[in-house]
Amino acid sequence: MVLTGLVITCFVFFASALASDPECTGSVASNGQHGHCATVSSCPYSYFVSGLCPSYGHDIKCCYNCHLGGCQMDSNIGTGTGTGTDTGTGTSTGTGTATQTGTSPYADVRATWLSRYDHATSLAETAATFATLKAKGINRVYLNVWASGQIYFQSRTFESLGIRGFVRDVLGWAVEEGQKNGIEVWAWFEYGLKACWGSSPTVTVFSNKVYGLGWIKGQAGEYWWMDAGNTQVLDFLAGMMQDAVDNYPGLAGVQLDDHFVQPWQLGTGLVATMTNAASHILGQVSGRVSLSPIAPPSLSLTNYNVDWASWARDDIGFHEYVPQIYREDASVFNTDLDRVMSEVGKTKLVPGLRCIGSGSPTTYSALSQMISRCEAEGVGYSVWYSRCFTLLYTDLMLG
Repeated sequence: MVLTGLVITCFVFFASALASDPECTGSVASNGQHGHCATVSSCPYSYFVSGLCPSYGHDIKCCYNCHLGGCQMDSNIGTGTGTGTDTGTGTSTGTGTATQTGTSPYADVRATWLSRYDHATSLAETAATFATLKAKGINRVYLNVWASGQIYFQSRTFESLGIRGFVRDVLGWAVEEGQKNGIEVWAWFEYGLKACWGSSPTVTVFSNKVYGLGWIKGQAGEYWWMDAGNTQVLDFLAGMMQDAVDNYPGLAGVQLDDHFVQPWQLGTGLVATMTNAASHILGQVSGRVSLSPIAPPSLSLTNYNVDWASWARDDIGFHEYVPQIYREDASVFNTDLDRVMSEVGKTKLVPGLRCIGSGSPTTYSALSQMISRCEAEGVGYSVWYSRCFTLLYTDLMLG
């Protein structure tokens, strides 16, 4: 009888702590669990659906794994006070230099990117890949879902263009296997504002379509870029990102990278345009949005019109920053990591490390030193890219 009373008391406390909208509590997921409104960051394995908790803010979702424990209604991560300091406890800041101590809220992140060139062609192949990554200590995967005018997930926004671009639902397989293996899956929108590669802006079905719509800004390097100042372009990109959030319960978030830019060849006065574009995207996407920019921030600002250091200090809404500190030499990496931390702090920092790239791969020793430095600083990290674990350094295990 005492045990029964204890269970009832605990249930009442749990229910009151997770007061939920009926749209959420009345719904049941494929795992047989009813939903509870909770913060995105506290929902185990990110098994949630957007739009079912209208009484709360955009960071509150309907979570179907609260029975596993850990769900919360409040979060102090990433709420800024404009103090100009970053102590590693979630306070981020105004202008100038950030001072950091302690650990990041994302210190446990051990991530990698899964390129479209390594996409699985079946659920069974996806299962094998995720089992391997789990065995290596990976707990997060950024999966490429948007590249060269093609998509690897279900998107009504893309379909609204009236063209073919869907390849296969790789994201659906990945989310399913990620949940089985305790690996967060993020939809990585690799191409961002890039329309196509080539000598003409009409070389692909997609680029030909958007060229006709007037979405192309111009050419930089060998790529044609969409206009970050065009609201239709931003609505299209945000719409696809929101489709991923809505259509895949359990998706941890979405990611933009160093192709969410306007290269200097398109104009050197586009910093405000890119800041407005980022705010526009963040205002339309209800899920967590990650940014993986060029590092150091000065290079991103000068060459790509992206002032992401200011975005981080002003906390404009990105869930995390995964700067691409892709260096072959550990000492150079350490210098650039110091520079990044001095400018943006640690609170939302998940450094990107180079393992494979153009030229020779980073040596095992150098990569191990970079990993150790991140762990010593109390920040998580993401390694470029999955072949580092599956083909190159098969004995590499992340702690």
